[in-house]
Amino acid sequence: MIIEPLKEKNKLKFYLDNKPKKVLIVFWHGLGDVVQFRSLFDKLKELYPDINFDIALQEGLDEETLIPEAKLITSLDEIEKGYDLTVLIHFPVEIEGLTKSELCCREELGIDLMSSYKPIKKFPSKLCAVHFNLTCLPDLANPDRDTAELIWNDILEAGWIPIETHFEHTFHNPVNSKFDFVDCTVRRCTPKVATLVGLIQHCGAFIGVVSGNFHTAMAVLPHDRIAFLEKEIPVARFTNEPIQSFNIKNYQKGDIKKWLDTLL
Repeated sequence: MIIEPLKEKNKLKFYLDNKPKKVLIVFWHGLGDVVQFRSLFDKLKELYPDINFDIALQEGLDEETLIPEAKLITSLDEIEKGYDLTVLIHFPVEIEGLTKSELCCREELGIDLMSSYKPIKKFPSKLCAVHFNLTCLPDLANPDRDTAELIWNDILEAGWIPIETHFEHTFHNPVNSKFDFVDCTVRRCTPKVATLVGLIQHCGAFIGVVSGNFHTAMAVLPHDRIAFLEKEIPVARFTNEPIQSFNIKNYQKGDIKKWLDTLL
């Protein structure tokens, strides 16, 4: 039985009180609505512990990351049969000073109003700090533009978010201009050590040439999450730790992607 839309006395509670055994909630909405609805879905399961609830989400939005048990559909025509009750939740737009969650509780679910957010578990950071430029001896360390672009694209293809952590401080070398493909950078930000440290602390990996950024990363991140871009100056000049190193004079497309794929 499909109840859609839920109006008047036809609120979900009216049907749940008849104690169906299997109920499918079809939640055909974007990420923000799913984030809000998670608390309401848990509340329904709490209020009706004897009912087996399933939820169907739209495939392709990766929303199952937040509700791993969800069934995925690409159209409403794919709604499974075999349920005692199937309900399409509209999650109406907020009115009358109520949040969307509260309005859904009142207009669709028929339960006490609530508007809390269920916390999302922590996920590993996919932010990757990148530093292509040495201030004092750029010719000995900096990659050429094409090699740097290969590295940047490898990071993207690995599903990570590259951010160039190059602050243009008092002793900035004008030779170290931003590569044209770099679309995420801190160059316009006020150069402060605390800002750099805080940024790297929230990154899941660091990839760069020898620089203040590299040494900062060595003091902040686990060493297996640091990759050294080696040109004329070997990494052994700076550390005895077994740091991952890439020869940027002979860099092969995909090398850094393979390394990032090994990081959880």
